[in-house]
Amino acid sequence: MCLLISRGNLLSIYLGFELMALSTYALVALDRDSAVSGEAAMKYFVLGALASGLLLYGTSMLYGITGSLDLHEIATRLASGNHPRVLLAFSVAFIVIGIAFRLGAVPFHMWVPDVYHGAPTAVTLFLSAAPKLAAVGMTFRLLGEGLEPLAPDLNLDSLFLGVTRQDVVEGGHGPP
Repeated sequence: MCLLISRGNLLSIYLGFELMALSTYALVALDRDSAVSGEAAMKYFVLGALASGLLLYGTSMLYGITGSLDLHEIATRLASGNHPRVLLAFSVAFIVIGIAFRLGAVPFHMWVPDVYHGAPTAVTLFLSAAPKLAAVGMTFRLLGEGLEPLAPDLNLDSLFLGVTRQDVVEGGHGPP
């Protein structure tokens, strides 16, 4: 988790993301005699692999656009405004979706109840806090440092993940 939030390189961030994920998969499957624990670990692994694939695809697209893996260099090149906007939007969307899966943010939270139910209690306590804090730290580092020139565009992605109330989704203007 420390590797995940302390590096300024997309490859190191992805490596930290995967190392954290692999260790949490093993923790969920810690109770080998429980069929529920095994099912939860498998579900967590499959959906985690999907999240990792999306993050890697978005990262590779961002590398293709900027030609660099360093966050400061990416910010410098994006600030020039000389890049294809549609490809950049897809890249950022894949990165945000990959991070949202890891955070268990709505609407990418379908794995959370099953994994928390199947994991041992101490593991559930750990999973509900530590990886989420690391993912939030990674999000601030990645979106705040590397993709800072895109801040106005990222507000829509953040709003999408922040909207959880049904009346806001349906177009209401607040609580009834």
